[in-house]
Amino acid sequence: MELYYCPYKSLKIIIQLGLRMKLQINSHFSKKSLSAILCAGLLITAAESSMAQPAGKAQAQAMQNYDANGYPIYPTPDYSSGDRKLIEKGEYLTKAGDCMACHTDTKNHGKPFAGGLGIKTPFGTFYSPNITPDKATGIGNWSDEDFIRAMHDGKAPDGSNYYPVFPYPDFNKISKQDLLAIKAYIFSLAPIHQENRKNDVPFPFSWRFLQYGWKILFFYPHKGQYEFDANKPADVNRGAYLVQGLGHCGMCHTPINILGAPKRSYYLTGNMVEGYYAPNITKKGLKNATAEDTVRVFTHDELLHGRGKVGGPMAEVNHDSLQYLSGEDLHAIANYLLTVQSKQPEMAASGKVTPAEGKKIYAKYCAACHTTGSAGAPVLGDAAGWDPLIKLGIDKLHNNAINGINSMPPKGGCPTCSDNQIKAAVDYLVEAAKGGGSSTGFNKPKPMPKLTLADGQKVYEKACYVCHNNGDLGAPKLGDQAAWAPRISKNMDVLFTHAIEGYKGMPEMGACYNCNQAEVMAAVKYMAQESKTDGDYSLW
Repeated sequence: MELYYCPYKSLKIIIQLGLRMKLQINSHFSKKSLSAILCAGLLITAAESSMAQPAGKAQAQAMQNYDANGYPIYPTPDYSSGDRKLIEKGEYLTKAGDCMACHTDTKNHGKPFAGGLGIKTPFGTFYSPNITPDKATGIGNWSDEDFIRAMHDGKAPDGSNYYPVFPYPDFNKISKQDLLAIKAYIFSLAPIHQENRKNDVPFPFSWRFLQYGWKILFFYPHKGQYEFDANKPADVNRGAYLVQGLGHCGMCHTPINILGAPKRSYYLTGNMVEGYYAPNITKKGLKNATAEDTVRVFTHDELLHGRGKVGGPMAEVNHDSLQYLSGEDLHAIANYLLTVQSKQPEMAASGKVTPAEGKKIYAKYCAACHTTGSAGAPVLGDAAGWDPLIKLGIDKLHNNAINGINSMPPKGGCPTCSDNQIKAAVDYLVEAAKGGGSSTGFNKPKPMPKLTLADGQKVYEKACYVCHNNGDLGAPKLGDQAAWAPRISKNMDVLFTHAIEGYKGMPEMGACYNCNQAEVMAAVKYMAQESKTDGDYSLW
């Protein structure tokens, strides 16, 4: 049994299970032990009863800041606190910059803009700061100059350097007028007193003065506000201003080097983010897509060419940011992206396409998802996971890989690969699932048992029930169709990824750390099947 989330409830359950066991009490010691357990149970029950109301009240208050889908809700500004037009402009620009996404601890249902979100990087975990106008713990004492210096120069009011996990290299493109409008909006919000968490960054990266070296190499040569290009249409300039500055799209869509700096020659050609592939959104990556097609990705959560629903971090961007932008700005962004021409990543292979070449392509482009199961990708060598896909036929699998489907981008994120190279990579994956051979160099893995809804129910009763039985900690209650409908609509692959990797308040593997991924997925299918409005989720 897993102990997590609700210690009082879990301990009480353990006690109840103990009473059901057929114990032989033959000694004074065992009688005393059982008496102690029973007394503990009574004390825990009483404590749980006395704590339930305030805990439930606190949870309800926390959830007031979130919508039914678990996204934070923008707080209402006090328009009377200053120039209303300036505040309204700042509100729009703040949403365009998606500031709330990083400065809200959504994993623990934190208050909007109060900070505390842990951002994991190869250099350690950084915690976003409180940017509400609280004078003690937020930025309430900042002057206009302090705010502009932070956004344009990456410097705190005390002169220390910010780490580039804060995208000041992008924000320095924003005009001072727009920055002051953003500040006016933030300062119109209610202050929230919440202490900032200390970053968990090991030596030597914890030395902020080392950031001077990083800035000399990667920031200062490119510093400066966006300059409008008279040779480009006004909407393309506007789109460039939003993408390069406020939208900081390159933070996710541009590959980075070993020091965490963007590879500028590969601007917007794609990168892995939180287990999801942020696709190539250059002119090459958006080949055969129109501006209207691209805008539809933002407004309808639909991937290009009908490949499924938007998932992962981009779904949050759409919800927290892009849905608030005007149609003109969304089209400006799309029109700009269709003009971006960057150096494309090198092809993984050349010459005659063989199964061995397919393996090389897999290793460079496909392994990030298919070795871990990220974003719902079937794992390399998992016969049970691949069996229903193989039954679709190799032509169908080739077509899905070339054109993309659900969370998988076209050509698996290798836009410069030929169709035959992608087919070779698919063939390698299929052969690995079947058992491989000398041509692939892959040894047949031990077959995994096919899990049913009954197996999923067992996993649910083992771990998931603690929160999903009663809807504790914001978890959708089993059987609550209204609560599950918006989650199921995101596609099952997204739910699988959230359950395996953790999402918002849910821990990795649903806290069932002795479960494998197949068992967690079976539990998700069971919950979806029990809470659906229509469909048969046993088929996944």
